Amino acid sequence: MNKFNLSKKRIALICIFLGIFVIGTIFIFVVPLSVKSTYGLSTQTDDGVTISFNVFEPLDGGLNKPAFIIGHGSMVNKEMVKGYALELAAAGFVAVAFDFRGHGQSTTGDSSVRINDIIAIKEYLQTRGDIDMKSLGYIGYSMGGLGQELIHSDTAFKCFIGIGTWLYPDLRRGNSTNPLNVLMIQALFDEAVELPYLKESLATRVSIPISNVDSNKIYGSFQQGNATMIYLDDNSNHLTVAWDEDFIREARDWAINSFDIDVVDETFYVNVRVLILLVQVIGGIGFFLLIVDPLSNLILQSKNERENGAEIKRYRIDASDYSIKSLSVKSILYSLLLGVPGVIIFIPILLILPLAIAGFVVALLFGQAFGLMVLLWRIGKKDDLTFKDILKEPFNGRNRFLKQLALGAILGAVLYLISYLSIGLNYLGLFPSVTKIWTMPIYFVISFFVILILNLITQVIIQNRFNASISNTIKILFLGFIIPFLYYFVYLLLIGVALRSLFYFGTFIPISLAMFTLTSAVSIITYRKTGNITTGAIINAVILTFLIVTMSTPQSGFEFLVGFF
Repeated sequence: MNKFNLSKKRIALICIFLGIFVIGTIFIFVVPLSVKSTYGLSTQTDDGVTISFNVFEPLDGGLNKPAFIIGHGSMVNKEMVKGYALELAAAGFVAVAFDFRGHGQSTTGDSSVRINDIIAIKEYLQTRGDIDMKSLGYIGYSMGGLGQELIHSDTAFKCFIGIGTWLYPDLRRGNSTNPLNVLMIQALFDEAVELPYLKESLATRVSIPISNVDSNKIYGSFQQGNATMIYLDDNSNHLTVAWDEDFIREARDWAINSFDIDVVDETFYVNVRVLILLVQVIGGIGFFLLIVDPLSNLILQSKNERENGAEIKRYRIDASDYSIKSLSVKSILYSLLLGVPGVIIFIPILLILPLAIAGFVVALLFGQAFGLMVLLWRIGKKDDLTFKDILKEPFNGRNRFLKQLALGAILGAVLYLISYLSIGLNYLGLFPSVTKIWTMPIYFVISFFVILILNLITQVIIQNRFNASISNTIKILFLGFIIPFLYYFVYLLLIGVALRSLFYFGTFIPISLAMFTLTSAVSIITYRKTGNITTGAIINAVILTFLIVTMSTPQSGFEFLVGFF
C-alpha cells in the first residue's frame, strides 16, 4: 500500500469513480432495454472488400420485420449514426449501421464503387430469413447520401432519409404500388449542403415552382407512397446533425409513418443516453485523474524517495522578463503569424503522408508548433539557453525518461480505454481499421512533438508561475486551451473563406473544443505530479492519434492538396 502512497480517502474516491464509470458503461450499452445490439459483424462485397457493421433490432423478434440500412459520412464511421439506429430498433425496425470502405473497421477498396458496400449489407439482410426484403429503408448521412444510386432502381427501398446530404432531383418518385417516401433533414448552419439547393431538387421532384417550396411541409402523402419533405432545424451544423435529438426523432417518426408499423417501444431514448454518457465520462475522467498520483509515485520514485517524501524536481524555464499576460499574448501572436511558414515547411511531409485528413490536422498543429519554437528560441536567448537545450531537457537521464515513457503509456492506455468505451463506441469510433493501424506510429511521433512544444510554453514556463490552488488551475486550464484553440479557429476559418466552404471549420471546431480542453487538463495534472512534460505529451498524443487516424480515409496528401484547387 505504501508504495502507491494511497490514503483511505483516495482509495474510496478511486473506487467510487471507477464504479460510476463501470455502471455508466453497462447502462449505455443496454439502454434501450427493448433493443438487442450485435457488434463487430462483417461481410464481403463482390469486389472483395470487408465491410464492418453493427445490428440493432427489437428484442421480441418475429418474422418479416422491416429494416433500415444506415450509411455514415466522410471522415466518420458507423458509430456516428448509432443514435438513429437505436431509436429505429426500439420502434420495431432492424437497423444496420455499417462502415463504408476505408472508414472505421472496413478495409479499403475502390472508392468509386462504394455502392457495393450497401449492396453487401442488403445481401446480409437477405440471409437472415426474418426480414421483409420488400420493406427496406435507407438513411444516408452526408457522403452516405450516395445510397440514392441504389434506391433509384431498387424498389425494395420504400423510404429514404437524407441527413445533411444532397437530393437527386430525378430520384425515383414513389406511388401507391412502389412507394418511396423521402425526408431530407437539413441544419440551418450546415456547411456542406445548402438549403436552396435542396429546395431546387425538391421542386423538381414534386413538380412545383421552387418559389413555392417550404421547409417542414409534406408534399404528397404516405398513403400515395410519395411523401416528400425538407425538415429544417435552426440549432445544428453539419457535424451535429448526426446527434441532434430533433433530427433523430423526426427520422424515427418518418420511418414509422412510411411503413405504418405497430411501434414496439414508444419511449425516445436520446436524452436518457446523453445523461448516461455524461455520468460515464465523469466517472472515467475522475478515475483517471485520481490514479495519476499513485501511479506516478510507483513508477517514477524509488522506495527510499517514496518513504522520505522526496520533493518532485520540476523542469522549469524562468523567463522572468515576461509576464503571464505577455507570454500568453506572444504565444497566440507567434502561432498566428508564423503558422503559415510552419505549414509550408511541413507540406513536403504532408505530400508523402498516408491518410490525408490526419496529415492535414498535424500540418496545422505543426504550423503552431513552429511559431512557438521561434518564441522559445527568443526566450532562451535571454536566459542563455539554446533551443536545443530547451528541447532536450525533458529527455535527459535515460532511466528517468524510460520511466516517464512507461507512465505515459500506461496512463495513455487507461484514458484511451475510457474514451473508447464512452465517446468512441457511441459517437466517434476511435479505433482505426487494420489497414490503417500501420500509420499510427507516424502520427504519434508528429503529435507527440507538437504537443511537447506547446507544453514547453504552457507548463514549463506558464504553469510554474502559479501555485496549485483550484482558481489557478482553472486559469492554467483556460490558457492551455485557448492558445491552441484560437490558432486552430482562425486558421480553419481562413481555409474556409479561401475554399468558400466552412465544411472543415464546422467539422473540426466542435471536436477541437473537447480535445484541447482534455489535453490542457492532462498536461496540467501530469506535469504537477511528475515535474516533466513527456508523460502528458505521450498521453495526449495517444488520444489524438487514435482520433485522427480513425477519422481519416485512405487518401494521399498530394491528392488532398490537389482537391483544394
